[in-house]
This record gives sequence, structure tokens and C-alpha cells, in this order.
Amino acid sequence: MINEIDVSKINFETYKEYYENILKFSDDKIIKILDEMIIFEDKNKGYNFEDFIFLFLDHKNKNIRKISTKYISKSTNVASLQKIRNIITHEKDEEIQKEAIIIFGNWIYEYISKNKKLNRLIDFGLNFIKVTKSNENKRIMIQSLSFVKNSYIENLILEKFSSKNNEDIICAIISMGNNGDIKWIPLIEELLDHDSFRIRSEACLSLSLLGSEENLDQIKELLEDEELETQKAAVNGISNIGGVYAKSILDNLKFSSEPEIVSLSKEKLAEMKSDEELASNNPNDIEEDTEENFKDEVKDFDEYNAGEIEGWGSLNPDGTSFLAPDAIDDDINDPIKSLADYEKPIDQPDIDD
Repeated sequence: MINEIDVSKINFETYKEYYENILKFSDDKIIKILDEMIIFEDKNKGYNFEDFIFLFLDHKNKNIRKISTKYISKSTNVASLQKIRNIITHEKDEEIQKEAIIIFGNWIYEYISKNKKLNRLIDFGLNFIKVTKSNENKRIMIQSLSFVKNSYIENLILEKFSSKNNEDIICAIISMGNNGDIKWIPLIEELLDHDSFRIRSEACLSLSLLGSEENLDQIKELLEDEELETQKAAVNGISNIGGVYAKSILDNLKFSSEPEIVSLSKEKLAEMKSDEELASNNPNDIEEDTEENFKDEVKDFDEYNAGEIEGWGSLNPDGTSFLAPDAIDDDINDPIKSLADYEKPIDQPDIDD
């Protein structure tokens, strides 16, 4: 065991022994072992190294911490959410922190899709936006929270949309697509001919998530875009909307002069056909969790110590969020309705740009 590690022998009963021995190895050797464990677990049913790999979340080497953090995305244990919070709160490396925020967003998406109450998670995310000094991580957190229907989050999206910074605008576009509300469509349509191909591409994809067949002609125009990446976004967007007309457009792309477009359109047509066959064969085969089954799990991850984060002195004594009901502009119930006034500053809580 000292020189070589047989990952198949690592189990709950041997965790301590293997962990203590692995810590004696060089950092590169530890990284290699963790990678081998993850690959082995993926290929062999019945193996779960989650608790063991999580032992390395606090390792001094950032690359080892990053591997362990990424692994959290594989976890189906709701208790792992507290580990994500701890990383977002305490991790000094921005790349690792960013990875944790992305995983945090995936958790929010999953629980929103199951109609779970997420008030504590929302407050955690909003408070992080208030205190973080990283604009990139702030944008990622906005995107993570954007799945939630919340007027304050919508105001943050609008704030980014009106920015002159392309990264902020992209954040807003992605967030609008995540949010799933068709009221964002007019704003997204404005950006389909933006000077930046990245913005055009993201606008195309978000429109496809919110729009319908009537938007296919708008997306179809981007198949003639000068940038290949935007053309690919158009193919993906057409596939997202689906339907007979979408399949017709994709089928005609077999005559495209771009080999990658021909290949991608063929792939998307195959996926659409597969999805249709699956839907017709299993119309009622959808697994749903009940609120009762989930009640104890929600209780498990609903607590966190926000006061540990530097700059959170504005939290109330009882630990509730700094956001009071009157902190939200009552006039901004509908972001689209207030766009005409958006050139004027909107009163909002003090959030760092």
C-alpha cells in the first residue's frame, strides 16, 4: 500500500488507513490517485468514493482541492450542499470558488424544478453577490440564482443587461434564458444582431429556450452569420425549439458549405428523433419526488452560518437576510414594463458592481 494504491480496495472500513498513507505521497501522486478513483467509480457499479474524496476538500494544494470540489457535482446527497456553501464562503482560490458557485447553481435548478422552497439558498446567494470582490464570480452567482422567480434577482439581471461591459450583458442573457419567463424575449431579440458574436450566440440560445416556432425565422438568419460559433448556436437553438419546421431547417443544412454545421445538424436531427421515440414509448414514465419525501432533506441543508463571511455585519441579529421587504423597489414588479425608465438609476440595495 505504501508505494502503489489499488483503488478497488478502498472502502468505508479502510478510508482512514488509505487516507493517512496517501497524504504521504507527493501532490502529483495524490492527484493521479484521485483521478484514478473517479474513473474507476464511473466504470464500475457499486463503488462510491464520495466520502473519501471529500476528505481532500481542505488539502493545502489547490489542484487537489479543485478535483475534490468538482467531484461534488456527482453527489446526490443533499448534505453535500453544505460543503458547497463552505467552499463559496471560505475558499481563497477564485477558480475553485467559481466551480462551487456553478455546482450551487445546478442544485438550485434541480430543486426549483421540483418546486422546493429555496429562501435560505436565495439569501445565501444574494449575500454573496453583495460581499464578493470578484466580478466574474458575482456574474456566475447571478446566473445560478436566475432560475428563481424573484423581483430582486430580476433587477440584478436588468442591471447587467444595461451595462456597457460585454461580460455583464452575456450574464444577463444567460440568466434570462435560465429564468424561463417569456417577458425577456423582446430584450433578447434586440441582441441578435449585436456587434459581439458571443452576445449574438448567447442571445440565440436564450431565445430558443424561451421562444416558440414563431422565433425560428429569427434564429435561422444566424445560420448565415460570419462567425462559425454563432452558426452553431443557431443550429442548437433550432433544435431546442423543435417541431416540423425546425427539422426541415436542420435537414436542409446537409447542403451547408461548413462541414461542422453539416455534422452538428445531423447530430441534432438524430437527437430529436430519439427524443420523440422515447416520448412516444414512455409517455407516463416520469419519476417525481413528493414534498413529504423531501421535507427532512430540506431541513438538513437549510441552515448556514452567514455571519462567518466577512462583510456580513448587516445581517439581522436573528440571522435572517439583510434584504427587507421594503429594500426591493415596489415599482419594479415587471422588469419589461419599466424598461423605458431603466436609463434612470433604479433604487436598489448597495450591491458592488
